[in-house]
Amino acid sequence: MRAALELLALRDAAPHLTAAILDEAEEATQSGDRASSVETWEEASRRFHRLILAPCAMPRLLRTIDDLHAASARFLFAGWRVEWETPTDRDHLAILAALRVGDIEGAAGVLARHVTWIGKLPIR
Repeated sequence: MRAALELLALRDAAPHLTAAILDEAEEATQSGDRASSVETWEEASRRFHRLILAPCAMPRLLRTIDDLHAASARFLFAGWRVEWETPTDRDHLAILAALRVGDIEGAAGVLARHVTWIGKLPIR
């Protein structure tokens, strides 16, 4: 459900994304790459998603996505409770690269795959 709603928001937001927004989203990804805990990483990841989706200017849709993001974070936290190794978020970088060249469908494809992986995480 989150993937479907984020794709809807991204397709509407993409024409309104500026270089400044994309730069800020890249900084959020870099913050996640430097995260010392899964909670800090998740916060940076959530910021990334919010930045690229907010220009859709659909408050109810964004609130629903935020709620679903919080629910998926619970799975993430359960899976990494014991140990943490900061991942490099290649999906975020690929989404940004596609958006920077106007490839909305390419960005949407990476986003769809990216959002659905959390439900496939093995619980440790």
